[in-house]
Amino acid sequence: MLLFVLFATQANAQNITVTGTVSDNLGPVIGASIQVEGTSNGCITDIDGNYTLPNVPSNATLVFSYIGYQTQKIAVAGKTHINVTLSEDSQLLQEVVVVGYGVQRKSDLTGAVASVKTADALKSTPTGNVSDALQGRMAGVSVLSGSGDPSGDNTIRVRGINSITAETGPLVVIDGFIGGSLQSLNPADIASIEVLKDASATAVYGSRGANGVILVTTKNPEKDKLTVSFNAFANIKTVAKYPDNLSPYEYANLVNDYGKEYFGYGDNHFYSPEQLEAFKSGKAGFDYSREIFRSPAVTQNYELSIAGGGEKTTFLASLRYQDDQGIIKESGSQIYSWRLKVDTKIKKWLKAGLNIYGHYRETSKPRITEYDGLIQQSMYFPSTIEPKNEEGEYNNSFFDGGKAYNPMGYIWESSNSNKTINNRIQGYVQFDILDGLSFRSQLGVLFDNRLNTSVENEDSYYSYKNSLTQGQARSYWNTSWLNTNTLSYVKEFNENHRINATAVFEQSYDNNYNHTGTGYNLDYIDMIGVNNLAWSDSNLAAIASDRSINTLMSGMLRVNYVFMNRYMLTASIRADGSSRLKDKWSYFPSAALAWDLKQENFLKENSFIDQLKLRLGYGSVGNQAVEAYRIYSKMTPVTVTTPNGSSSTAYKIDRPAAPFLKWERNDQFNVGVDFGILNGRVRLTADWYSKLSKDILLEVARPSHMGYTAILDNAGEIKNTGVEFTISADPFSDKEFSWHTDLTLSHNKGTFNKIPTANHRQQQAGNFQNQIFQMIEGEKLGSFWGYTFAGVWQEDDVNAPFVDANGQTNGKTNGEVYKVKPGNSKYVDVNKDGVYNDADQGIIGCGQPTFNWGWNNTFNYKNFDFSFFVVGFHGFDIYNATHQMGYNLIKSQQMAGVTPMRELLNRWTPTNTNTDIPGFVKGGTENKDFFSTRFVENGSFIKMKSITLGYTLPEATCRSLGINNLRVYASVQNPFHITKYSGLDPEATMGSPLVQGVDWGAYPNSRNYLIGLNFSF
Repeated sequence: MLLFVLFATQANAQNITVTGTVSDNLGPVIGASIQVEGTSNGCITDIDGNYTLPNVPSNATLVFSYIGYQTQKIAVAGKTHINVTLSEDSQLLQEVVVVGYGVQRKSDLTGAVASVKTADALKSTPTGNVSDALQGRMAGVSVLSGSGDPSGDNTIRVRGINSITAETGPLVVIDGFIGGSLQSLNPADIASIEVLKDASATAVYGSRGANGVILVTTKNPEKDKLTVSFNAFANIKTVAKYPDNLSPYEYANLVNDYGKEYFGYGDNHFYSPEQLEAFKSGKAGFDYSREIFRSPAVTQNYELSIAGGGEKTTFLASLRYQDDQGIIKESGSQIYSWRLKVDTKIKKWLKAGLNIYGHYRETSKPRITEYDGLIQQSMYFPSTIEPKNEEGEYNNSFFDGGKAYNPMGYIWESSNSNKTINNRIQGYVQFDILDGLSFRSQLGVLFDNRLNTSVENEDSYYSYKNSLTQGQARSYWNTSWLNTNTLSYVKEFNENHRINATAVFEQSYDNNYNHTGTGYNLDYIDMIGVNNLAWSDSNLAAIASDRSINTLMSGMLRVNYVFMNRYMLTASIRADGSSRLKDKWSYFPSAALAWDLKQENFLKENSFIDQLKLRLGYGSVGNQAVEAYRIYSKMTPVTVTTPNGSSSTAYKIDRPAAPFLKWERNDQFNVGVDFGILNGRVRLTADWYSKLSKDILLEVARPSHMGYTAILDNAGEIKNTGVEFTISADPFSDKEFSWHTDLTLSHNKGTFNKIPTANHRQQQAGNFQNQIFQMIEGEKLGSFWGYTFAGVWQEDDVNAPFVDANGQTNGKTNGEVYKVKPGNSKYVDVNKDGVYNDADQGIIGCGQPTFNWGWNNTFNYKNFDFSFFVVGFHGFDIYNATHQMGYNLIKSQQMAGVTPMRELLNRWTPTNTNTDIPGFVKGGTENKDFFSTRFVENGSFIKMKSITLGYTLPEATCRSLGINNLRVYASVQNPFHITKYSGLDPEATMGSPLVQGVDWGAYPNSRNYLIGLNFSF
């Protein structure tokens, strides 16, 4: 099908008919475009390079073009036969890509590097956060919208998870300066993004590159031209899916049934007929699961940039403002960002530049947390209870006397804000010492200040739980700098020898200070807030502060050598010394080979294959992102009271020292191939990798008699293996109509290679969703651990005699042994000892996807452009803990005895026994915090991420209006997804790397409708 499209021909008719052949130095060019200049009349060459173009004015000019070749214009001058030989575009042949500490010809790459032109990505996926536009566009790079929370950011992972306790996100390098955030950048300022994936490419960054490296290159202005650009869009955000809950009327009837079945009450015990009628008519009742949402929410984004300069100096200045409302009320984000980039050529041999950029951001949201969080509480709070009573007080009690904070209090009493002001000042000087030899020294300084405040008044959740009001202010002050000195030598000696050598010396300093002030029972708290914490109850006020200083020193050598344009070698060694570790220094080598078979004589004359390159690489990187001063013991003050009643302050060890910590190491092999046919119209990149992370920092469990339950040690191992494919094609490519398609496929399997405990298994550290995970040697990361759900106990099963593993009975029934009654939940007793314990648990699912893919298509017809983008994640499970909370089966979540879940209508009753939903049974046992297969669901999904239609004003019209270009567009994002998962959004469960696949009150992503324009003059 694709080859048929590629070889298809088309023709139109006019004055004379022109025929001919289009070729290059190897033979005919298939699919070359021939166009009558200034018209829509055109055709493409056939499989032999021939073309026929009718209805051509005898005085017309024909335009011959093809991807990778220089465009030619030839006057017809009455001729009816015109042959053309196209010349390869040398600029494209020597296209460079950004790599660590420099650039390389794309043809010379030996490592696994993915590249995206952000202008194309943003055109099909308009967004204020460039990471949104990267999702699914690079094989091996996982970008997840793990939450619809505007104050959060996307989760980016490169080839799996490499660490348990240390940082798992990739390093961001912006214009050669290490550090930064994609979220804070103005997307319109970005020219391209490269991602270094394998260790042979990332090893030049040593400890910083353990999780991959994202290289961002911002735009360079055109010389002798001043350009003003303005981009804007409005985003209308709606709720994609609401919980399928019972109406207040349905729920009230269910509650009355609960009273009869559980307590033995008569009809209408909890709600009278009059109340039922009010619920039915809509005069009473409150649907919390819908009322917490703001639909629609509105996002506004405005970007303005001015670029220009002369022969010696160029500049780029930009401003951006975004106001992003969340679909949950009181959640939102405002960001102001700025940039000034100046480059100047002082002398023929001396260049310098200054880059100043930063942002101010303010975010807020209600209590969306694992414990008593807004989302799970609003889903299951009784819809028959109004938020407030007649006295204006919150209704914090259930119909059955149970208590929980009213969900609307989270919204109406929300008073918190997180403010950040971040400024980066970066400068460089570059000396061109000799032909090909240059030295560059750069210094980047970061000033990062944050202020997080919260006010909890008398009606707040905090006051409800603690009978205290609270005001808290937390300030964070950070100053850091990074100095990089690079000596580069780039030389092409002749057509057979080319070298690119780099030497780097780097040093960094990071100083963090935190201060927290907390006041309780503040006077006039609604008026004063945190502006005078001295008005606190003096016996309860608290102050805390801490400071940490970290330094890192590094050196790196790298050589890239190309022989005869076909044999390529890249080798590097980096040394890093960190103040965080006792064993401070470590060394990270890498080497990679590539063979461009297309340059060999046996393929050089092949006109069908235009690229075939094999790559092989090995590299080692490290990770030192451990808490500062972790190699020392941590002391904490305690009050000691003597027998005579006096007291004094003493200090005890709160956390034991981990004195022998060393670098985590990550060794990776990579094998890849780059393949292209039909003059670049079909391209394939494939990679296989194996990555072993050794000496992983792990809180290893210890016997309690040692005084500590765990100690941090370099003890674990993680192995990631995977394959990646990127397929790109241009089925149609001419002046009138073009179609470009990209397909990426990624498979990664991450396993625990070593867990050094007695049974080679350990629960993941932490509470809430962490309880579901076990780290098990030989098993996949993200493995759920729990019981096997066996349905509902039926009367015959309960009354049957208990039989143990040996087939013996003890004179008791199953009901007596397991303390259950008909209608209770039933679990598999694996060893049949009559007790549910750890021996009965096992792996019940896994939150790690087996593979994922992304498919992007862009169509252009005349001045219209249309694109759609789809992603898919497959082969993983979701543990729906939110669903489990609806049965009041998680201790940390206080729910009513019966919640508004629709599925409870199909619960077990003596007359409805063919169900797996437990009934309202008094007595027996319903075990809380029993994580089981009952709540494990298939998480696989396919999601349409964006559909975009745009129109660009014709060039002639723009010239007449005195502008460069004007494009208007409309886009819908997340319009639909296909999944068997019953929760609100399967993608929202995948944000946190080590606990992905758990829905614990996850903030769902929204459905977005955008309209926008791009304008420049």
